[in-house]
Amino acid sequence: MGDPRVAHRFGVVVVEPSRSPKSVYLIGAATAFSLLGDQLLYSVLPSYYTELGLEPIQVGIILSINRWIRLVTNRLAERLCRRLPLMLLITLAFTLGSLLAFAYAFLRAFSLLLLARMLWGLSWSFIRQIGVMTVVDSAEEGRLGRMMGLYSGLSRTGSVVGNLGGAVGHDLLGFTVTLVIFGLSSLLAVPLGIASRRSVVQRNQGVERRTDSDDASWALLMSGFVAGSVGPGLMMSTLGLLLASEIGREIHVVGITVGVASLTGLLLAGRWMGELLGAPAMGHLSDRIGRRTSICIFFSIGGCAMAAGGWQGDPVSLIGSVLVLFVCGVGATVALTAEAGSRGSRAVASYSTASDFGSAVGPVLGWSTQQVVVSSDLILYLGSGLYLIGALVAMRLERSQVVTAGKVRDDGPL
Repeated sequence: MGDPRVAHRFGVVVVEPSRSPKSVYLIGAATAFSLLGDQLLYSVLPSYYTELGLEPIQVGIILSINRWIRLVTNRLAERLCRRLPLMLLITLAFTLGSLLAFAYAFLRAFSLLLLARMLWGLSWSFIRQIGVMTVVDSAEEGRLGRMMGLYSGLSRTGSVVGNLGGAVGHDLLGFTVTLVIFGLSSLLAVPLGIASRRSVVQRNQGVERRTDSDDASWALLMSGFVAGSVGPGLMMSTLGLLLASEIGREIHVVGITVGVASLTGLLLAGRWMGELLGAPAMGHLSDRIGRRTSICIFFSIGGCAMAAGGWQGDPVSLIGSVLVLFVCGVGATVALTAEAGSRGSRAVASYSTASDFGSAVGPVLGWSTQQVVVSSDLILYLGSGLYLIGALVAMRLERSQVVTAGKVRDDGPL
């Protein structure tokens, strides 16, 4: 029977140590704290921008520039991570992220806010790169999907608290005070990040490190683009429009009137909660059935759900299709990130860039359809088509090996 600590990855034999998820918990918590200030802006800035003296177009640029800048900084982060101590880089990245939360609280000029958001994009490139590789360095191959799901779920507590807690804090305490509190809280990311890397180093002494010579395949990059463009890009940016077109300004549920804005916020928060609670289970599923198989399944179900929502054309079907899409998006992203991580640090950087490019292009695709054809159903059909294409592309992913119950098996043809 094969040793579960030995995996043959792209012709390279890598010996896996007996590992604990302690470092995964630590880096997940650190990432969550680092996200607080960033996520508050998404929930508060669209309704508070006039008090800051900003124009609507400036808000759009501020909230998106961090994604565009990562198309350049992701590769920079990967290269520096191979040349400089990760302990130093993660300390600098988390410290910078925390300082930027303070900066958001006091900056009012558009140019300064824009610079701060660009620096956050730089910081996040390092946080994500080191975070994913910390999980890779901490997990046995047969548990990589589960550990990546655990990391994803833990880190998204920052999104939930940042969105909901930030909005409530803004209403009760004000914009500046809430960001100062979030900035102080995010400083906790620094010792947690250091502890996570120290835990990895202590456990991996004398163990051959995973190869980082392999780059991402075109199928992985295309799948990452699809995952980023549909969920975080297309659907999250147009959800309010989709709901308004089907239910109008409000909906009545068991005698309670719910406004479309509140319903949009609840669904978006549900998306983060779904990742928080469901990502580890979906990562475990990808370990059991193979990452390529699970990616194809998630893309296929999500694509069919969006097509059904557009075809039925009623509020219940629309809400149901959106929820199914969010669940499938989480599952596909967890499996894709694990697949990228198993290929090495260069593949992680390339995959992250493809996903970021998709999330930046998605809103443009969605809103462009409304410029040409004033029908919100077209958004659903566009998302469905992209997901189904993603399912076909994912079938071309190279066969990867999965270690389960002490046996090495291939994730072979579907």
